[in-house]
Amino acid sequence: MIEAKRIELRRATTRDIDDIVSLLQANESIRGGSLTGHFDHATLAAALDDMPVIVARSPEWLAGVLVSSSIGAVRHVPVVARMLETYRGGADAYIYGPVCVDRRSRGLGIAEKLFARLKIELPGREGILFIRRDNVASVHAHRAKLKMADRGTFGLDGFDHVVLSYRG
Repeated sequence: MIEAKRIELRRATTRDIDDIVSLLQANESIRGGSLTGHFDHATLAAALDDMPVIVARSPEWLAGVLVSSSIGAVRHVPVVARMLETYRGGADAYIYGPVCVDRRSRGLGIAEKLFARLKIELPGREGILFIRRDNVASVHAHRAKLKMADRGTFGLDGFDHVVLSYRG
């Protein structure tokens, strides 16, 4: 376990892509994790060019990541398209997520710190996101700890999803 005070929060750079891809892929649903979708180097490089990607780094490893995307960049992704049918958000809306914290860094408030930093990067803008309903811990954390508002639900590929939003 690492100490929270040793965590550096900053915008990701191309030097972070390998670590981000490794963390996200390790937590994809096809590997038993809770992240929907597949994340590769090209996807992350495009994300870095599109919107802020925030990383939390310990001296030893990538402690967490929070990706943001413009709606235009990801509206073609089926699960995002379904989310947008449920709730599109305002003219300034963007996509929040995924957010992922390394298992060794959980319980240190990393997700909250990533979220706070993203709001600094995108002040006053509306972030929208989806979470699989069966990811109870994440749904609870986003509602209770991060104070996000429910915007609806949708189903896709046999899973129910919750749509949430917030204004930074």
